[in-house]
Amino acid sequence: MERYHFIGIGGIGMSALASILLDQGHTVSGSDLVLNERALYLRKRGAEIFEGHENTVVHEEAIAVIHSRIPQDHPELRHAKRKIHRLDLFTKIAGQTPVFAVVGAHGKTSTSALLAHVLHSYDSDTGFKVGGVWKQSGLNGKSGRTKYVLEGDESDGSFLRIHPEGAIITNVDADHLDFWGSFFSLKKGYSDFLKTVKKSEWIFYAAGEDEGLVQSGTSYGIGKGDIQAINLRIHEDGSIFDIIQPSENLFVKDVYIPLMGEHQVKNALGVFGMAKALGVKPDFIKESFRSYEGVKRRCEKGRDFTSWKTFLDYGHHPKELATTFEALKRQYNIPLFVVFEPHKYSRTKNLFQAFVEVLKIPQAVCILQTYAADEKYDYEGSSEKLAKALGIAVTKKGEIKTVLEKMSKDSGEKGVLLFIGAGNIDRIFEECL
Repeated sequence: MERYHFIGIGGIGMSALASILLDQGHTVSGSDLVLNERALYLRKRGAEIFEGHENTVVHEEAIAVIHSRIPQDHPELRHAKRKIHRLDLFTKIAGQTPVFAVVGAHGKTSTSALLAHVLHSYDSDTGFKVGGVWKQSGLNGKSGRTKYVLEGDESDGSFLRIHPEGAIITNVDADHLDFWGSFFSLKKGYSDFLKTVKKSEWIFYAAGEDEGLVQSGTSYGIGKGDIQAINLRIHEDGSIFDIIQPSENLFVKDVYIPLMGEHQVKNALGVFGMAKALGVKPDFIKESFRSYEGVKRRCEKGRDFTSWKTFLDYGHHPKELATTFEALKRQYNIPLFVVFEPHKYSRTKNLFQAFVEVLKIPQAVCILQTYAADEKYDYEGSSEKLAKALGIAVTKKGEIKTVLEKMSKDSGEKGVLLFIGAGNIDRIFEECL
């Protein structure tokens, strides 16, 4: 057994790896500037957790686990005698165990977590590393023996080193251009990824959302593709639909998932295709969908705020915002109010007009300060410029609850209140409720 030290252990990807190592009996330590729920969870499991970053916390025998955004002059990294990138650590853990990856601009976490749920329900020796925390178990990573489900990461190009047996490609869209430089380069990255997938018959992709990159595989979609969802209906806090696969004369009636929105139905189709290809019977997949409780921060329902229903979501790209807005408006057919925390100056700058247009959809919106994610301030991608374009001011953290209470009183009607962003908006969500 080895000793590992995670720099930034509270991150969703790092904490998932730490969980897998603890499952396997390795010694785990880690640090973070602020100890969040994941860090405290790992401490309860036996990991040694430090608040703050000091070179003294790295054991001399520990292998430092890093990601691409950790600077080379980080005190813990400089002190460590050995280091390993988190993706390379995962491939080391998996060894010869088959890996099934989920990649794409949007929907990776929802899709990979649902795939992990179905395959783990069928075979408890299935391991996984996903970008969200399962509501029913509190897990985002688990050691496996027969296979692994992995949420790939295109943000730094590390998904090119996965070499999975099969893959689901949810969609291809312009994001992480701070790393790739252009959409053309990003699309080439996806093309290169597809070449690393070992079995083309285990490639599943959303029809019409792959930018024409997939040359061989099974498509899925709502009313289109090789695997289709038809007869969609809203049911309570979820969706009901039928699945057809004409090439196999397959019809599965009244499939229910406790998730809202057409995007979640499409995600479920990709999972259905992959699970079925791996030998899971359609009726078992259907029952697994029904028992799924979802992941935290993916349209996660909270307590009511005055007369408003509340939800928390991780969306941080204009298309993700638009998709979540549409899902909630369609599900409940009442006014939508939004608290948005922009994520990264570079993303807001690169997609500025798209953010302006999508944030005009809600009845009203509060813009919070940008979650910088280690980026330097840039007015061109700032909350101030975004709020100004919308004709409002940035809402200060200490004023949010008061502003929302007034907004609710002035509206005088039922509504949906959505907190959305990829930074610390989950803490603001909890404080307001």
